[in-house]
Amino acid sequence: MIRSIAAAAAVIFALAPFQQAGAEANTVRAAKQFGLGYVQFMIMEDLKLIEKQAKAAGLGDIKVEWSTFRSSDVMNDALLSGNVDFVSLGVPGLMTIWDRTKGNFDVKGVTALNSIPLALNVRNPDVKSLKDFGDKDRIAVPAVKVSMQAILLQMACEKEFGVGNHTKLDHFVITMSHPDATIAMLTGQKDVTANFSSVPFQYRQQKQAGIHQLMTSTDILGAPVAFNIVATTTKFRAENPKLYAAFLAALREATEMVNKDRKWAAEAYLRLSKDKMPLDELMEIIQRPDVQFTTKLTPIDSMIQFMARTGNFKNKPSRAAELLFPEALQ
Repeated sequence: MIRSIAAAAAVIFALAPFQQAGAEANTVRAAKQFGLGYVQFMIMEDLKLIEKQAKAAGLGDIKVEWSTFRSSDVMNDALLSGNVDFVSLGVPGLMTIWDRTKGNFDVKGVTALNSIPLALNVRNPDVKSLKDFGDKDRIAVPAVKVSMQAILLQMACEKEFGVGNHTKLDHFVITMSHPDATIAMLTGQKDVTANFSSVPFQYRQQKQAGIHQLMTSTDILGAPVAFNIVATTTKFRAENPKLYAAFLAALREATEMVNKDRKWAAEAYLRLSKDKMPLDELMEIIQRPDVQFTTKLTPIDSMIQFMARTGNFKNKPSRAAELLFPEALQ
């Protein structure tokens, strides 16, 4: 807790030169997506940790509004329309909104939320590699072309088929939320034969006979990667330094809680998400050594560089630091 307060104070000091005249906002709006990767946000909402940290910072009683979106593309639109202040994005979502807002809103990454592998699961027994996907196959991702999973699949295709072939399987890819894609995979009622998913959905799918893991994000990148990065606008950060710092302090507090007692965190997730997954199954996932809840950002440069080279971006960063506020690299 002392570290959290000290870190928050450091953020306030760093932002002091940018603070505008007048009072800070009395409402902060944050957005999350579906899945275990957002358990810290769920705990922050449930225990009112932002409100607690804001009051400790002298901001009095503030209002916190939470929203849940299926993917980063919808979340980005909400941020640009002024309906949310903090969003949780994959690397592609961050890259996209950074490019769109450079020179105006100037959205950048604030902190990591976790480092969790993403898995491509398949229920077509004939698919043993990317080369085996055929016209009858459909690969569900949270958002075509722009989601973390969609970009990882493109990176995998380039490794499998060669440079210039990153879109080789794009015509098989469809948009579907993690819960809906999991239902489709488990029941076989829709034409979904593969799903590039996230926790806990990917491991739930693998429990069922006939569904196998084709590859993971770690296989593709050769290293763990930050699954979620929190982002906001430069304007919000500059005009609300104490509220911004309170948000970060609340996130660090929630992260410490999760890592201190994973069983408590699993029970909290099941209660808050209304997920019907058995606790013992969730415990198998949340205790995996490669499922990390951390505000420390793992390297994302390889994905940024791939997107800059292959994507339709006006601004092409050479390194991840260009997309991040300084405190995100601490």
